[in-house]
Amino acid sequence: MKLKLKLKPALTQKPREMVNKVTTAVRRKVRRRPHGAKPKRKGPPEALVGFGRFVANPRRFGGFVSGPALAAAITAEIDPAAGPVLELGPGTGVFTRALLARGVAEADLILVEADPKLAARLQSAFPQALVLACKAGSVTATMLQGRFAERRPAAVVSGLPLLNFHGDEVESIIAAAFALCAPGAALYQFTYAPRCPVRDHIKARLGLVARRTARVWRNVPPAFVYRIETC
Repeated sequence: MKLKLKLKPALTQKPREMVNKVTTAVRRKVRRRPHGAKPKRKGPPEALVGFGRFVANPRRFGGFVSGPALAAAITAEIDPAAGPVLELGPGTGVFTRALLARGVAEADLILVEADPKLAARLQSAFPQALVLACKAGSVTATMLQGRFAERRPAAVVSGLPLLNFHGDEVESIIAAAFALCAPGAALYQFTYAPRCPVRDHIKARLGLVARRTARVWRNVPPAFVYRIETC
């Protein structure tokens, strides 16, 4: 006695054809991005970029990427309505994004970054900002273009590792920053040491005072923020 089995057409297809159909369906599913999903990041993440620049020049690049708690602390006293903000050593832009989050207009940012690769990255990320690819101590008023001729910076945020610099260079950087700013401007500086990175004799020569505004334990390593201003 012979038994005849009636199979559905889909089950009688060749195994290779079945596999091809399943593979095609899976690929289509993977390619579809759910509504509202974020696009893939272009280029390496900030931490990897920061690590690469640190390895290339550890003296100039003080750390990998500062954490959000430090970024919030160093920008906490910035008044977006006061005027433009000068940022020294923005690196990968962690403090820059914190300034934007506080309401500072991108067009009111002056970013001074000596590393040419980081400067190019900043210009791409913040096209409305003025990005100067030079050392912080070499910035002059003539470099601030027409839009900042009458609106001088009202505050300075520094991500520079001043403890890694010689005293003369620190004095040059601080003096240049205050020369660019409007009267009454303050400079906010972070450090990993428990004392102000601008030494007392430098502050005395420039007529400055400093006070600690924050301890940031939720940073690796823990950091301190200082407000430096004229006496």
